[in-house]
Amino acid sequence: MPSTAEDLPSEIWFYIFTFIEGHDIVQSFSSLNSFFNSLLHSQYLQLHIRIKKNESNKRLPLLTWSHIDLRNIYSLSVGQRKANCLIQFLRWNASYLICLRSLSIYLRKSKFDNYIQIITSALQQMPSLRNIRIKYTAQFNPDIDHFEPLMTYIFSTKSTIQKCSFDFRMFHYNMIVSKWSISPTLKYLNFYNTSWNNLFSILSLTPYLYSFQALIKQSDTILNKDIVLTHLKKVNLYLVRPHLIQLEMLKDVAPNLESLQVQGNFSSKHPAYFNENLWYKVLNNLKYFYVNLSTYSESNSEKQVLRDYILDLNGKGWFTWEEHIPNLYAFIKFTSVTI
Repeated sequence: MPSTAEDLPSEIWFYIFTFIEGHDIVQSFSSLNSFFNSLLHSQYLQLHIRIKKNESNKRLPLLTWSHIDLRNIYSLSVGQRKANCLIQFLRWNASYLICLRSLSIYLRKSKFDNYIQIITSALQQMPSLRNIRIKYTAQFNPDIDHFEPLMTYIFSTKSTIQKCSFDFRMFHYNMIVSKWSISPTLKYLNFYNTSWNNLFSILSLTPYLYSFQALIKQSDTILNKDIVLTHLKKVNLYLVRPHLIQLEMLKDVAPNLESLQVQGNFSSKHPAYFNENLWYKVLNNLKYFYVNLSTYSESNSEKQVLRDYILDLNGKGWFTWEEHIPNLYAFIKFTSVTI
């Protein structure tokens, strides 16, 4: 049995370090002895760095960064309050981040166009990048495509990115994808606050997509339906009042789909939701599915419509309802265990 920390194999320490933020590793283990110094300067070390305010300039703080080789940085992120610091860090140091695999970025309105250019340039200098997360929660100008340079690069043959997570408020207008290319690498996609039309526009450019999840707030008409994604196996959706036909279209797009999760709410004004045969059509041939949708009625007319469905579906295991005055609630639930 090892009697000291230094007796543990280096591989175990490298594994332990993957669970600790890079600054904490340096502050805790640097200058202890030659063993740990050799670990901190090893090419096998993978550091997960969270950028701080005083680390955004070209000249990094000497004390901490003298023990950090930029080539050892495996993932890079920043807190939302210091979002601009990471952009400046990439501006000065992107060319050294040759082993970076994961990047998480917040964007703000201030200097937005300039920062998009910096990020786009940085991505082209990081050949190992596989995972990128971008969050921008301000409102978009629907007449200007501010993200065009960035998205054009991500959806290009030069990009190495396999997993993208976009948190944009892009459900009030259609994305312009005419300058984007079909992605040969993108396999995983997370897309929040979007519309069906934007989602399908992106799906048309990701033929090798394996899995995606999306929060879809607008049930618009899908314009681009001529898509076949043979590699798509897993879909996780949170929906706001979708039309059931949109789920049918999605099923047609992914003929080899194995797993489908659908959560959110629906409108009692659409009779398709209460049609058991249509649900079986959507869920047919899936290895795993989970549906959890709810609705509520406030007005007397809406309540009466819902009560009629309650009467017809009484005893169905996938349909339940509750009444909490003044509202009437209904729930649609399907799981692969019970159906």
